[in-house]
Parts: sequence; C-alpha cells; structure tokens
Amino acid sequence: MASAPLAGAVEAAFGAPHYQSHRADLLAMLARALPPERLHVGHRFAALVDHGDRVEVQFENGARATADMLVGADGIHSAMRRALFGPAEPRFTGCAAYRGLVPAEHLRHLDLETTAQIWMGPGQHFVHYFVASKRFVNFVAIIEQDSWQRESWTDRGDIADALAAFAGWNPQVRAIIGSVGETFIWGLFDRAPLPRWSLGRATLLGDACHPMLPFMAQGAAQAIEDGAALAACLAGAGGRDIPRALQRYEALRLPRTARIQAMSADNKTRFHLPDGPQQQERDRRMASGGTDWSASAIAWVYGHDAGAPA
Repeated sequence: MASAPLAGAVEAAFGAPHYQSHRADLLAMLARALPPERLHVGHRFAALVDHGDRVEVQFENGARATADMLVGADGIHSAMRRALFGPAEPRFTGCAAYRGLVPAEHLRHLDLETTAQIWMGPGQHFVHYFVASKRFVNFVAIIEQDSWQRESWTDRGDIADALAAFAGWNPQVRAIIGSVGETFIWGLFDRAPLPRWSLGRATLLGDACHPMLPFMAQGAAQAIEDGAALAACLAGAGGRDIPRALQRYEALRLPRTARIQAMSADNKTRFHLPDGPQQQERDRRMASGGTDWSASAIAWVYGHDAGAPA
C-alpha cells in the first residue's frame, strides 16, 4: 500500500492545496460559475461549418448557433473530434473498474487516514479517498480483463464479484468494498495522442483529445488545465487571429498531455506487477521517495501554471 498526503503537504510544496472531489460536486461548482443564460443543456453536437470569420454549429435537436470559435469538450466519444478528424474507435486498455461511494460513518471503525491510498497487487489495484467534506469514501477497484463490450459509467456491478476479485487482500480493502450499498463497473478505454487538436476556428479539450487511464488521477485535472491555457492564449491574442491562438494552445498542451497519457498507461504495469524482484524494487523505490510519488519528481505536474503559458 502507498499513501499520498493531501492538502497541507502539497500546499507547502507547490503553493496550493490538493483535494479529492466528488465529480458531481465539481460539475455543480463549474455550472454555478456560469451565468444561467450561458448554460444550455439538451444540445447534442451534430455538425459544424467554419466560415472563415466565424463558425456555425448545428445540434441534433435542430438548434443552431454561430460564434467566433467552437470548443469540443464532449468526452472520449467526441462527436466534435469525429467531425474534425474522422472516425476512430477508442481502445480497450485491458482494465475494468468497480467504483462506489460509502458513507464515511459506515467506516468509522476503520479510522481511515485523510489520504488518498493506493493498494497494489498482481493484476489489480485499489484506490480510496474521502470526498464531499469527508461525508463519503470513494473507492475504485481496478481488475484486469481480456475484453469489454460496453463503455458506460452506469453499468451496475455485483458487490459479491468485487469482493471475490479482492479475496485475500487487506481487511481494510475488503471492509470498504463490503460496506458499499451499490457498485458500478466500467471498462477503461483510452486513445493514442492526436497529432493535432485544432482546425480553423474549432478545437478540442479534455477527453475529446487526450483520454487517459485514471492511474495518475489527472483526467479531469488536465481538462481544467486545458481550459486555463486556452483562456490565456485567447486573451493573449486580444480577440484577433483566433486560429493562431488555437494553434498556440495546441502546441502548449499536446506534448504535456501526451506525456501524462503515457505515464498513466505505464502505471498499469507498475501497479499490477506480480510478486517478485520487480515488485520488490518498485516497493523499495516508493518507500524511499525515489519515484514520481516524491514532491521533486511530480513538481512538473503539480507545480505547472497552465494559465500562464510560456
């Protein structure tokens, strides 16, 4: 088991705290930051036309809109990506994940630390941390699997199957799984880095252009960094030559996100090593702070200011 202290330790190293957040809380926070008249739900992208000085977008419900630029932040199955660069299916990574939320009061007897914890074992690993002001413990239990036919966040899993997958693991891991009221299971997919994200006045952001395994906990974080960098590039252009600003955004972000994609994929191998010399060397290096768990090694991730691109 490896643990990473939150909040104060990261704040001391990088000037800002590190918090784990429930996805629904994060989305609600972002939605509240927008003026209500700017948020329109129920609009699914269908097509775009770049007129050179503006871009027109059409939605499946028949609505149309015209803007100076268009950003596709529509996930791993991005319709915007397909419209800009053609069809391509995401690839199954050989991993599936059980996930669940356990009321913290149900786990009080475990006296859990306020840390993000990763338990590693042959062919699988288990992550848990507090969310929602410590009212819940979120867990993700990763197993290796040969194939997967669906890609969904809402497929229900069987708690008994999850417990069976982690038979013989530390009692804390099994207690967390056994205390959940319901669990969901989904296959983990990614894509190879794109050679480009932008075309004319249209560009991509987040999982639409760099979906990655969650094994560095950087998927949502990198999407937020994208947004900060994009805003900085547009501000730097002063509203002029938007296509060039989008090219600047892409040039800044693509190498960084591709590196994190690759490291996230590498962590699948590292987290799932079978018992033996390689596993022992991994554990030794983690215990000594000689891997990317040390503050100095992860400074390029957590110390980066995406809102001030070079």
